[in-house]
Amino acid sequence: IMSRVVVGVVSCVDFSQKAIANLGWDHIKLTAPVFPGDTLYAESEVLAKRESNSRPGQGIVTAKTIGKKADGTVVMSCERSFLVPKKGQERDG
Repeated sequence: IMSRVVVGVVSCVDFSQKAIANLGWDHIKLTAPVFPGDTLYAESEVLAKRESNSRPGQGIVTAKTIGKKADGTVVMSCERSFLVPKKGQERDG
């Protein structure tokens, strides 16, 4: 559940909100426990981007996301890839 909160809720709004599809997760590390009442933060960094070979107007972004507690303790990290519309190709919504 922790990884869903960090990647799916906390980082999604700023980072992959316009994603068409999540393509996969890799290098998943759960490094510290999380307890009810803990405040979680996430930071993400784009590692790579490229045009989709099979979907004109779309691209694939790979990013690393790190989840931390309020005291700075890293609780999880992962790399993920997702399909996004290219600039000027955004979906309505």
